Amino acid sequence: MRTSSTRGRGLPRRAAFLLVTLLAALPAAAAGQDASVLGRGVALGASGLRLGGYLAIDWEKPSQGDATVTFDDLSLFVFGDLTPRVRVFAEVEDSKFWQVSGGRSRVEHHGDLERLYVEYLHSDVVKIRAGKFLTPVGTWNEVHPDPLTWTVNRPLASYATFPTFLTGLLASGTIDRERGDIEYDLFAQANPCLDCNTNDRQTERAIGGRLRWHATHGEVGVPVLHYVDRLTRDAVTLSGVHAVAHRDRLDVRGEATIGRVTSATGDAGSEFAWYVQGVWALTDRHFLVAQAERARSARDETWRAWTAGVLVRPKPGLSLKLDYQQRRGLFPVEEAGSGNRVLASFGVLF
Repeated sequence: MRTSSTRGRGLPRRAAFLLVTLLAALPAAAAGQDASVLGRGVALGASGLRLGGYLAIDWEKPSQGDATVTFDDLSLFVFGDLTPRVRVFAEVEDSKFWQVSGGRSRVEHHGDLERLYVEYLHSDVVKIRAGKFLTPVGTWNEVHPDPLTWTVNRPLASYATFPTFLTGLLASGTIDRERGDIEYDLFAQANPCLDCNTNDRQTERAIGGRLRWHATHGEVGVPVLHYVDRLTRDAVTLSGVHAVAHRDRLDVRGEATIGRVTSATGDAGSEFAWYVQGVWALTDRHFLVAQAERARSARDETWRAWTAGVLVRPKPGLSLKLDYQQRRGLFPVEEAGSGNRVLASFGVLF
C-alpha cells in the first residue's frame, strides 16, 4: 500500500493524474454507444470479451466534523462469452483511494481482486460457476455497484453478517412455473479465499444455499449458510429472508439475517440485522427513498440507522443521490459510526 498526503489546495500528482486519465477515458468508453446503454462496456476486438466498470464519488458531512469527499470506488470489469456455453468475469477495484477533508488530501490505494470466475451454462436449470463470486444472500449484495443502488451507504444487513464473497463452486438455475419462477443457488468453499481483504467476514470454509421465488409483483428468498471466520475462528450458522414487492410507482423491500455464532473457545451467542426500505418513483428518473435498519452483534453491540433521501437517474447507469442519515450505536465494521450526517454520491457505469 502506498500512501501520500498534501495540505491545502495542492492535490497529489498521482491522484490528479488518475482522475484526469479516468475522465478522459469515460467519453472514449462510451463512444459509439447510446447513453441509455451505459454499463455494457466496450468490445475488446473480436475476442468476445468486453471492458467496463464503474466510478463512485461520495461526499459526507457529519453534524460535528469536516466534510469529506471520497473517491470511493474505481472498478474495472472484463467479461464475456468464450463459447456459447462458457463465460468469464473478472473485476478489480481500487476503493477509498482518494479522500479530501479539512484542507487535507490523502491517497491510499487498496487494489482488490473483487471477482474472478468461469461459468458453464448447461441450461437455464443448471449453471456451474468456479472461482471468486458474490455470495448469494439477499438482493443488495449481488447488485451492489453504487450506480445501481438506492442509498449512499449499504445497510449492514446486506453485508456485515456474512462474507460478501466466496471462493469456490456455485451451482444455480431457474425452474419455470406458472405461478412464478423458482431460482436456486448451492455453494461451497473448502479452500483459501482469493484476496481475503474484500470481506468483512473472511472465510476458508463455507457451505450453503438459497431458494428464491419470483412473481409478477415481487420475490421472496431464503438463504442458509454455515461458515468459519478465518481470523476469529468463529463458526457461524446463518439464515434469513428477503422480500421485494412493487406495484405502480412504489417499491418496498427488505432483508433480515440471524446467525448463531460459536467461538473457538465454545462460547455461543446470536446476532441479527435487518433493514426495510421504501422507494416512491416521482417520475421514471426521480425517486424518494426511506430506509430503517437495525443490527446487533454476538457481543451485544447494537446499531440503528434511519435514512431519507432523493435519487436521480438521468440515464440508466448514472446516479446522483442525496441522503440524510441518523446513526446510533456500534457494530464491528469500519463504516459504522454514530451521529447524524448528510451524504451525497455520484456514480456512473461505463
